[in-house]
Amino acid sequence: MAAAANKVEAERRSRTIVDRWAKANLFTGWIPGASFALAAADMVMIRQVAEVYGVEAFDEQSLKAHLGGVLGSVTGAMAGEAIGAIPVIGWAVKAVTLNIKADTIGKAVIDWFGKKSPLPD
Repeated sequence: MAAAANKVEAERRSRTIVDRWAKANLFTGWIPGASFALAAADMVMIRQVAEVYGVEAFDEQSLKAHLGGVLGSVTGAMAGEAIGAIPVIGWAVKAVTLNIKADTIGKAVIDWFGKKSPLPD
């Protein structure tokens, strides 16, 4: 995936990436243990957004500081595995929670890379 021509295009493309990953969370989140695999997938999403914004290397600690409470929701998603033990209703709640988590992280990452990007406005 190549970098976008400008920040407007990067934001549009990044929103598509985030939407795709959020949907993947929604449709696979009900599977037992999915929280762990989808947490790793969040890093793939973040790297894809970075690439679109033309950011080749970034300080992960700085990004984590920007995400702040969002990362707390990742921990909450892991705890959500417990609710996934409840058939049907628990699976649905867990999948929706993981969808919201991915979308929230994605929006925060788009904001962060938008500020760090070397692309023209």
